[in-house]
Amino acid sequence: MNAVFLLAALSLLLDMLQGVAQSLGLALLPLAQGYKAFLLAAMLWLLRASDGRTLLLMAALVVGFLLGPLFTQWRLQPPLGFTRELTLVVKLLAPWLALLAFYRLTCWQPALALRTLHHLMHGFSLVLLLNFMLGFAGFGYAAYSPMEQIELGSLGSSGFFISANELSALLLILTAFQLHLHWSKGLMPYGTILLLALFCAVQLLTKTALLGVLLLAALIPLLHQTAERRRRYAIGIGIGGLLLLGSSPLWLSPVLQQLGLHQKLLWVWQEKGLLGLLLSSRELYMQQNLQVVAEHFPPWHWLLGVGQAGIALYQKKYFAESDFFDLPLFFGGLALVYALCWFAALLWFSWQARAQVTGRVLIVLNALLFLLAALAGHVLTSGMLWLPWGCWCGWLIAQQPLKRTAS
Repeated sequence: MNAVFLLAALSLLLDMLQGVAQSLGLALLPLAQGYKAFLLAAMLWLLRASDGRTLLLMAALVVGFLLGPLFTQWRLQPPLGFTRELTLVVKLLAPWLALLAFYRLTCWQPALALRTLHHLMHGFSLVLLLNFMLGFAGFGYAAYSPMEQIELGSLGSSGFFISANELSALLLILTAFQLHLHWSKGLMPYGTILLLALFCAVQLLTKTALLGVLLLAALIPLLHQTAERRRRYAIGIGIGGLLLLGSSPLWLSPVLQQLGLHQKLLWVWQEKGLLGLLLSSRELYMQQNLQVVAEHFPPWHWLLGVGQAGIALYQKKYFAESDFFDLPLFFGGLALVYALCWFAALLWFSWQARAQVTGRVLIVLNALLFLLAALAGHVLTSGMLWLPWGCWCGWLIAQQPLKRTAS
């Protein structure tokens, strides 16, 4: 089991190298996807004896998710095909599988599991930093494409990864882990990690990355305090937040202009208001995709989901990029129930472990990811988050029975 997770540390590097090849116009085999499929197959094989019932439940969920898309394929034979549906369902269940596999590893060999977790997180962090350094040097893809409505060029850089939303969520997971790990080592290591995380966030220029990194930087020192000191720190952070909010007319516009976001955000604010700023125009895609489903599919098909291919038949932008909106449209009400139960379970287990600092950190992180899944998507539907997210949560959950046994 340990060897699987040591190999897993290379998966993000393969993703980046595949992005390098694509940017150079090289047509290569999907090596990164094949490598992840190998990792998932290895975890399934290793868990077959100890968690057979859970794996059967996963198989039943796969069948339930794919009933609606199968009807779409049978009735309409859409050009997008069925492979996309199967790939997205695998992404949906991958964090659970990683959590379960790492939970078992932690139960069997806790010290080895902790070293493996650090190896995985450090490996992902180094690849992400390298990616943004290459983006800073002018390589890779822009985070924001030019807008037709205003004279504005490309903004930010996602390096050699196409999805800025997925990178934002991954950056939050790795930043939370590294800040949590380095706080106890002193202000200098903590400050260094924070500066590197801010460098990545400024390259990416998404609201999620910028605000999320700043929020984690403020909250993680608070979460490391005792209960009595946490109250005093919380009051200080609250006062500081109110002062920043009150003085925002003085500093917000110059900061946004320096980042290059002022003109874009001002246009969105004027045209679409607060909802437009929060959803970044996703409400338009939501409305269009709902209209497609209502006009072209019967109500019984809505409940089962019409698949990505069903939406893509009538709408070019078939991803609205909100997990809690996209998943029920693609895979029906069952997918929405699964997504809500997944986050509820993570928040519950994190709350149960709140006596540990890691438990408190994961309460904040999982709450942020829940919010991100609702507003910006590509959390449960990401192919990059499942390993660090699932492994860290699995390690935390395994600590609870170990603690009780030890006591």
